[in-house]
Amino acid sequence: MVIVKRALALWAAALTLLIASMANAQDLKPMSIGVYTGSFVSLPIYVGVESGIYEKHGLDVSTVDFRSAPEATAAMMSGAIDLMGNSVGNLMLVNKQGMDMVTVIEGYPTPVWVIVVNKGIATPHKGDGYPSLIVDLKGLKVGVPAIGSDGHNFMRRFASDAGLNPETDVTYVAAGLGPNALAAFKAGQLDAIIAIEPVAELLKGIGGTVLLDLALDKSVPQFESWTSSVWHTRRKHADENADAMHAFQKAHEEALEFISNPANRTATAEIWSKYNKALTQDVMISVLDRLGPLVSPYFNCQGIDNFAQFQVDNSLITPSEKQSCADLVWSGAKQYERDTAVYLR
Repeated sequence: MVIVKRALALWAAALTLLIASMANAQDLKPMSIGVYTGSFVSLPIYVGVESGIYEKHGLDVSTVDFRSAPEATAAMMSGAIDLMGNSVGNLMLVNKQGMDMVTVIEGYPTPVWVIVVNKGIATPHKGDGYPSLIVDLKGLKVGVPAIGSDGHNFMRRFASDAGLNPETDVTYVAAGLGPNALAAFKAGQLDAIIAIEPVAELLKGIGGTVLLDLALDKSVPQFESWTSSVWHTRRKHADENADAMHAFQKAHEEALEFISNPANRTATAEIWSKYNKALTQDVMISVLDRLGPLVSPYFNCQGIDNFAQFQVDNSLITPSEKQSCADLVWSGAKQYERDTAVYLR
């Protein structure tokens, strides 16, 4: 009888835990977030999922992989995803087309792009610095995430600064931001590519050479204060799901703090390796040592202004279409504005 009572007590306890677990799962708010497969800018989302940070803040997050920002933006406009990471430049272009997108939190307030040339490509002007080094790309096939993407617009600007015709002196090839870009580079289909981490690190591993790293090169004008990757959604969606947006903000802050802490380098690399099988954890730790201190939840408003001017200078928007923090930051995210903050590059 005693054994039976104990068994019943254990069964009742297990049932109570199961019911509580099911109730907690039902209480979680579903949220679908667009990411770029295995990329550094998507790392906070992976950390949030794997560490249980999202669940802690009441969210049941699922991720959707995209090759480029235009693809993710199309999904956002259709309502297929709730949030996505995007550059401020692409956000302005989408709003120019009549959408009303707002950003709910920052992620990476520094330039993100790296230009890597393939093995065998001569770079005699590299020592001359920017913009002369871009002359070495004349007549070459340069991979960009997508035609009309942020990376494509940057390459056009760099070519123009170097005195090249951005439309005829360089051939742009849509290569994506992940495995497809790496495969095209490895197969010799691209002479150079503009990439983000960790693809840039992988390209170096197969013989590529960095021509320009915007996060490190301080000689490129207009990028002293910048912002690259913000997390955004449709304004109406944010307003109607304010509690979920605030929960995401708190979770994102926690994830960024985890990534930026040197004590978490190995743990962060272990999480990252689940989503990126191409990099060794040692290489990931090297990337984290370099870029981890640069992540932040706070909007670099001066960087947003600089990006807006970049869009105007490159005829992507008109002066009247420039958007500032006041235009882009969701009303429920004003606490993340820092008009006079100084950011590392």
